[in-house]
Amino acid sequence: MSGAQTAQHWLPRAVAAVDALLAVLAGCALFALMLLTFVDVMGREFYRSVPGALELSEMLMVVVLFCALPMVSWRAEHVCFELADAIYKGRAERVSKVVMDLICAAAFGGVGWACWGYARRTLEDGDVSANLGVPVGLFVYLMAAMLLLAAAMHLMRCFVAPPAPAATEAYE
Repeated sequence: MSGAQTAQHWLPRAVAAVDALLAVLAGCALFALMLLTFVDVMGREFYRSVPGALELSEMLMVVVLFCALPMVSWRAEHVCFELADAIYKGRAERVSKVVMDLICAAAFGGVGWACWGYARRTLEDGDVSANLGVPVGLFVYLMAAMLLLAAAMHLMRCFVAPPAPAATEAYE
């Protein structure tokens, strides 16, 4: 079995495992955000809102959004403008998709690399959130890691066929 065949054998399973883990993390964070919002709103009725609820909401939103990014990248479920799709057919269509994946990988990789350096600096400087004192660098590291993982997903899409997209209804 060649290296390419071996990668095509284990890579989809590895991506599926990462996908499942990130889905659980994002789902748990979303549930926690929903619960926090409910408790905070109910607490306001009794003049006992949750201390630091805004900061917690911001942190949970980072987890939800950035954990979903690699999954969206692998499945190509992001917003796409199909202006030139009618022009590209066959091989030209595949080449255009590879070029776009390379551009996305470069963009996500560049921003992820910059975020990684920023996260390191924020931890070294001891930056913490205003009310709760949570180290901001931890969340910036999460952002950087998810951006770099999204870049890797776009690179993998150039060499390994991702799963077929789920059927969606056309909006008219």
